[in-house]
Amino acid sequence: MIRNLRLPLLLLTLWVLTTSRGLAQSAGECGTGPAPASTLAYLESLASTYGAQTEDTNWIRLPVTAHIVRSSSGFGGMSESAVFATICNLNQRFLPARISFYLLERVKFIDNTTYYGATSYQPLMTMIDQNNVVRTINIYYTDLSGMSLCGFAFYPLTGPGGFQNDGAVVMSFGCSQPEGTTLAHELGHYLNLPHTFDETSANPVDPIAERVTRNFNETPPRLSANCFTSGDRFCDTPSDFIASRWACPSWRVQLDLNNDLFRPDSSYYMSYSNDNCMSRFSPQQMAAMRATVDNPSAPRGYLTLNPAPVFGTITGSPTKLFPLITDTVVPNNAIFRWTNQPGATLYQLRIFQFNVNVFDTLIPDTFYHALGNRLRGVRQYSWVVRGLNGGNLCAAFSPRDSFSTSTYVFAGLQEESNTLQARVYPTIFREGEPLTLEGVQPGWSLGWSLKDQLGRVVCQGNEWPEDSGVLLHLPGDLPTGSYRLECIQNKQRLTVRVLRLP
Repeated sequence: MIRNLRLPLLLLTLWVLTTSRGLAQSAGECGTGPAPASTLAYLESLASTYGAQTEDTNWIRLPVTAHIVRSSSGFGGMSESAVFATICNLNQRFLPARISFYLLERVKFIDNTTYYGATSYQPLMTMIDQNNVVRTINIYYTDLSGMSLCGFAFYPLTGPGGFQNDGAVVMSFGCSQPEGTTLAHELGHYLNLPHTFDETSANPVDPIAERVTRNFNETPPRLSANCFTSGDRFCDTPSDFIASRWACPSWRVQLDLNNDLFRPDSSYYMSYSNDNCMSRFSPQQMAAMRATVDNPSAPRGYLTLNPAPVFGTITGSPTKLFPLITDTVVPNNAIFRWTNQPGATLYQLRIFQFNVNVFDTLIPDTFYHALGNRLRGVRQYSWVVRGLNGGNLCAAFSPRDSFSTSTYVFAGLQEESNTLQARVYPTIFREGEPLTLEGVQPGWSLGWSLKDQLGRVVCQGNEWPEDSGVLLHLPGDLPTGSYRLECIQNKQRLTVRVLRLP
């Protein structure tokens, strides 16, 4: 029966998305339209369950697939570590609901200028339909400034993507700051929550608008409460009529059909109050979100069909090995090392200068080789590192320690051909020392091979760089001698002679 509803709901959603541009009167608003009839009917069916059962204390864990949208050339977007920070913050905001979100894999990159900076919904609908990962919450980070939006989401059983893959959350870069509330707001929509002003803002004195009273036995001519069948369908969120961004407290005066004064509560995520005002979901809103996912027949029950993976527990932070507070490093050849941390599958490295974060990256290893102009010569820096995994994106950073840089040092063998504008360092290396290719194009496949003096391939690989630098790990038993490193990316080739020392 649910499947038979999908076509009319999809058509309804297309209509809603077309007309909801009217809600976006100013930059920074939500592009999600009024809740469809299916969502409102579902919420009304839950009303009798509020408070009727013992509180469910089980945790619900939901999988997320994050996508960063960039231009077709790979420029723009935001960093993967910034996306991790938004999911960390999202988990903190959903703590009272006992719902947590985890990443099944690393962030995916979509390089398509049509999607990046779209000025209408249609290209983004196509993007979602082509890139959604089934049985996960797909969150897309892109540039919505051309639509004057902070974000939008699809209610259950609406939007592109297909069965057990419907809809998504789309976030604008400008509203994806770690401490922002837009992501929590849009996840609320994704899990069946309307705006608090839904069905009321258009005409607060309309008979179908939500009334201020919560008394179900008013004396005529006063009308009794209708909070479970009108508005957002929650009686523990005060009636709201403000459908544009507002600062708290609000001094707007509006009366309902009973001549009662509306007193909207700015603390709810599903209102349109400013970010600094929002801090919570109501108990009934949290119960509705949990009901939306807590069993296979629920509107988004498919999110919990696959068992959540077991992520290692991360306690404390890694111990930094180099550089320490008294160390000086070569700015264009600096290696950062730290200890392995149980449970961690990634490490986040941050480097600061004058308390400004000048470098932030994720590494799947316990060292990082900084090359090129990432650090300046004869400067004072400081750095921190922490371990992360897909289920723990809020681990603690190590203590912050300073180090110094010397002047630049350049050494190595001459590159033999270079149509790919990149640099390999070091070209003279010893066992266990990786080669770093600096100046590559992020997000483009990079193939490489190492050949001996007879032209035989001794090792090879394929990388997918996240930034302009990539580490090439060579076999530890590689014989000493001269080799040719050949790299190709986007039909451009680089050949470098390298020397393995005893």
